Amino acid sequence: MINGYSDSIHHALAFCAKHHPVPVSRHDVHSPLLTTASIAVILCRHQTDDATVVAGILKQLIDATPQAAVPALNQNIARRFGGLIAGAAEAAAEPRFDPLGRERTWKATRFEALAKIAGASPRVADIWMASEIHTCGVALTDIRRLGVEYARSVTPCPPAELLWWHAALLEVLSGRGAEVRVTLQEELRQLSTQVRGCLGR
Repeated sequence: MINGYSDSIHHALAFCAKHHPVPVSRHDVHSPLLTTASIAVILCRHQTDDATVVAGILKQLIDATPQAAVPALNQNIARRFGGLIAGAAEAAAEPRFDPLGRERTWKATRFEALAKIAGASPRVADIWMASEIHTCGVALTDIRRLGVEYARSVTPCPPAELLWWHAALLEVLSGRGAEVRVTLQEELRQLSTQVRGCLGR
């Protein structure tokens, strides 16, 4: 029997809504909570387990939380969801700050992320791929509706840097062989290729 409802996923979404630091409007089509839910759906569609989906939801919350509040948030997540999920969410979080607490640039964060993903668990790799699939999907939808000039407004960086990042990410993931989920890799590869085509690169 397939169980469609998951109490742990429901709990994670409620926890994210309660603790999210950004004011959320139900009229905001780019709401961070919509992004979080969409990434959870992507992970479910690729048949990841509940622990991966929950960690993927909580990773989005960690990424949005100010650095000073992250240690307390990680402890709260561990208490409520257990060490396995807390560890995966923390490992999948964007490495926004260096060891001295200085905020990295977007590209420097991605270089650090590539090093982490190369040795991370398959669960963490799945979460990163689902997040980037969402980024590509939103970009493609807005480009097709509004035109290529809107690409910058829906991507987290200049288009050329986004294309570099996806190519580098796919190269790192390919080097890990069968331990990384093939279906997520293939969808990310297809969507990033479509983004590249829309941008004429």
